[in-house]
Order: sequence, then structure tokens, then C-alpha cells
Amino acid sequence: MRSAEFGIWNRKFRIWSLKWGVLLALMIAIIPSPLWGEGKASPERNRRSEGGPSADLLKRVQSTYRDVNDLTADFVQQSYIEGFDAKSFKGKLYLKKPGMVRWDYTRPVKQNIVINGDKIILYFHEQKQAIIQKASAHPDAEPAMGLLSNIEKWEESFSVIVDDSSGESFRLKLIPRTMTMVKEVIVEVDKETYYIKKLILFENSGNRVSFSFSGITFNSGIKGSLFDFKIPGGTEVLKY
Repeated sequence: MRSAEFGIWNRKFRIWSLKWGVLLALMIAIIPSPLWGEGKASPERNRRSEGGPSADLLKRVQSTYRDVNDLTADFVQQSYIEGFDAKSFKGKLYLKKPGMVRWDYTRPVKQNIVINGDKIILYFHEQKQAIIQKASAHPDAEPAMGLLSNIEKWEESFSVIVDDSSGESFRLKLIPRTMTMVKEVIVEVDKETYYIKKLILFENSGNRVSFSFSGITFNSGIKGSLFDFKIPGGTEVLKY
């Protein structure tokens, strides 16, 4: 991609990051809720979960993540924005219970997306610009929080279908019931570890983004201070 084209793509990516930053941070918060496995779902939801490959797979993933307090992982993000070539990004993901998420993008551009409670900060290093938002202000916040932070909510917020069980992974298709931005989500689950190793989010407009996770580590004792992001001096700060 030529320099001018990359510059246009980079500006487009920054706009896309603003729109998706809150949603992605919420959706990839793979920190289980204390409700997992405690039988507190409603009778109606329990009936919908009984039997079938979808219910069995949910139980296995639920069991894998039940006692996770923090998580680190390397990620590769593939972004497909209408009118542009696909672009790959790499970085590190950190999560800590409750409600703390940090994405550190390292290549080809540096940026941070940090969520701590209801506050989310997007920081663009090259532009020296920070954007601050409330997570709860996002129209899709509630179902997004339920995607991976509380698997018990999957059948409340999504129609769940086993899309494919061949190869080394299970593939689940999640079709949102109420979300305004997301058309569907594909979740790939490793058959041996039951780790969630890939997510593909399809936007209603035709854009999509995928995340592949590797080097996943649970309960390494991440400090809460990692999520107290300090905006550097001289930064333009925008609040929404």
C-alpha cells in the first residue's frame, strides 16, 4: 500500500476505532461473571439451554473460564473496511476482573484502547490524540457485555448455532437479537483446550473484523494499575 493510501486508510481506521472501540473492548472482555455455573438463570433460559451440541459446548467453555480472574494474550486483528484492502494489526490484550480491559496495538501503528469500569480511552500515539467515552453510552453496550463476559447471556442476547464442528475448532454462530452495529459473530473454540481462539465480527454495513488469539495466559496476577492509563502531556483530548 502506497504512503498516501496508507494515510487515508489510517484516518479511516481511526474513525472506525472511535465507532468500534467501546464495543470491541466490551465484547472481548473474556472475564467470567460470578453467576457462571451457579444456576441463577431463569427457568425459561434453562429450558432453551437443555440438550443439543450448542448447550454442551457452552458448558465446556463456561467451565474453562469459570475461575479466570485475569488474562493476557497476543492478538492479530484483520480489519476489512469497505473500499479498502484488508489490513493486519498486532498487539497484546490484557483483562482483569472486574471490568478492566487493555488493548496495546504495536504494529503497524501504535494505539491503546483501555476500559476501566465505565470509562474508555482511545489513545493514538502518532496523532497525540485521546478520545474519552462512557462505555454505558454505547447503544450496544448491554448485549456486548454479555457476549464473552457472561456466557449465560448468550441465549438471551443471541441466537446460538453450531456452525461447524470439523477440524481443530468448533465454530459457533451468534446472531444478535437487538444489536444495531453487529450482524453476526463467529466464535472459534479450540477442541482440546476449549479456549476461545478466534472471533469474527460482521458489521451490518459490510465491514468486518477478526481477532486471532495466541499465547493465552490465565491468572498471572495482572496489577490493576495497568488499566489506570495516563494520557501524556500535550495530547489533544476529545470527550464524547
